[in-house]
Amino acid sequence: MKSSSSLFPVALMRADTLGSDLLEDTYLLKPNNSPDLTAQIALTRLGCQQQQSRGVPVVLLHGSFSNRGFWLSNAGIGLAAALLSAGYDPWLLEMRGHGDSPINRDYKNNSIEGYAQFDLPAVQAFVKEQTGQSAAWVGHSMGGVTIATSLAGGHLQEEDISTVVLLGSQVTRYPWLLRLPLARLIARLLLLKKSVIKGGQIGPEQEPVGIAKEFARWAGLLNGWKPKKGKTYWHGWRQITTPVLAFGAKKDRGDPASACRKLVEATAGEHAFYLLSQKEGFAKDYGHVDMVVSKEAATDVWPKVITWLDQHK
Repeated sequence: MKSSSSLFPVALMRADTLGSDLLEDTYLLKPNNSPDLTAQIALTRLGCQQQQSRGVPVVLLHGSFSNRGFWLSNAGIGLAAALLSAGYDPWLLEMRGHGDSPINRDYKNNSIEGYAQFDLPAVQAFVKEQTGQSAAWVGHSMGGVTIATSLAGGHLQEEDISTVVLLGSQVTRYPWLLRLPLARLIARLLLLKKSVIKGGQIGPEQEPVGIAKEFARWAGLLNGWKPKKGKTYWHGWRQITTPVLAFGAKKDRGDPASACRKLVEATAGEHAFYLLSQKEGFAKDYGHVDMVVSKEAATDVWPKVITWLDQHK
């Protein structure tokens, strides 16, 4: 693999044109920084034909059962395109085994903890090397949880982050049955027979069973949001001074707005929260997906993300 980086091997997988104006350059990063040396990460940089210069970089991380298409449709529509039009430099990160990121050897044991500890710091270093600027990070659902976990664990470096935006991300609300030790034991036994969790109607991708095991562990009353070894992530998260903007959706039952608010309000720095509901002046009561992917979100939510980024360059 020929390298275009002094950090680790990087290959340009593809350079595509999307529509009449958008350009996608997809890089494959091989950081060699985790126990599984087969792990590789796809990172797509969005540009346009007439672009004279690049703006502030923004790294976007999709949620579970998804890929970079969450941020940019085949028709060239999405938050990533809106960020590009606003003068930003979007980078679309895909988790191991999602989209253009290949399935690694130990795929079934992939976890948020692993992504946070190894993959996100590698992406941060590469984007900083390529742009010379500190990036903003935007995550939806599990993508936002991964960003928060990486920050709280001290893996993403705060000095190289301008701001963070979390959309429908939380770490405190789980199915109540998983609070019970017996139910968690049964869940773990059932998961032993699986290597992947199918997305079904949720999304186009599958998830490694390691993610499900991790959520079951976090759901325990005596565990919560913490690594397998060491202090709870809350300890590090409460010391974060990076500005954080968060959104919670009124109709989101899986990741309720109250839990999304709790996460952002625990940080030590500047933060803000929007409840996406009609009562709060938005076009409708949003759900987990349409808070980002919908015509209403394009006029309700995306501008608020861009305004926040403008204020924290």
